[in-house]
Amino acid sequence: MYLFANLAILFTILQTQDVQAANILAILPHVGKSHFLVFEPLMKELATRGHHVTVASFFPQSEPLGNYTDISLQEIAEVRKERINLQVFDKPNRIISSLGLQNFMTQVFAFQPLSDLALKVCSGLVNLPPLAEALRKNYDVVLVENFNSDCALGLLHVYDVKAPVIGLVSGPLLQWSYSRIGLPDNPSYVPTITSRTSTITTFLDRLENTALNLYFKLWFRYAIQVKERAIIERRFWIKIPDLDVLARNVSMMLVNTFHSFNGVRPLLPGLVEVGGMHIGRRREEHKRTSPVIPQRSKS
Repeated sequence: MYLFANLAILFTILQTQDVQAANILAILPHVGKSHFLVFEPLMKELATRGHHVTVASFFPQSEPLGNYTDISLQEIAEVRKERINLQVFDKPNRIISSLGLQNFMTQVFAFQPLSDLALKVCSGLVNLPPLAEALRKNYDVVLVENFNSDCALGLLHVYDVKAPVIGLVSGPLLQWSYSRIGLPDNPSYVPTITSRTSTITTFLDRLENTALNLYFKLWFRYAIQVKERAIIERRFWIKIPDLDVLARNVSMMLVNTFHSFNGVRPLLPGLVEVGGMHIGRRREEHKRTSPVIPQRSKS
């Protein structure tokens, strides 16, 4: 009898599953849908596995999902298609071309609109009541897109959110991303995100790559971080730490790269390559929504 009682207790314990759902906040403040398409499957998968996910983005779900709460950012900026002005390549400046600086200047100008967009979105984020309400809640982890803005990191500090922060990158690492987790980005062999090649071979390549590396870091620092900090401080009438300091407190970064495509780079445990993590779910959704075309008999 004693043996059967013990077996019954053991069987009951083995059948019991300890499930702890996390409360997750994701702030994805970029208007380009290509970025969101990389992150969306991760958010949906977390919700499917029982976690409570609150997503602040420009692309709310068309139909409600269980465990998935949307905070729409559509009222603060216009959702737009990402495009490149090909005239920059078709009609190069003759003077710049004669000096051999056409490629350098093309890469410099490609990022200029992103600073104005970042400041516009940040000005809207600091005045968005639904986001403020969400930031007052407790979370187990916060996911923040790392692209052309650190405004979300400043808001997390203002609202005293203590949860660890994980950075999300929809493509290769940006020049201002490496220092956040102590990753080396030696320009003698690590190309910038706008580089024409994945390998640096000649001295001129190294010279151009070094100049771009330095430029992008200074641009992000003074055209975005400094101004976003000023926007937050004016809105809340408080002093906050330098956004670069807050960015270095990121616990981990998930990057949409893979070494077979993007080249071998020095990595740290705090950086995880998740290249293609969105492909599986996208393929399944395509199969469910695609019309079934009947096969014609060969006979």
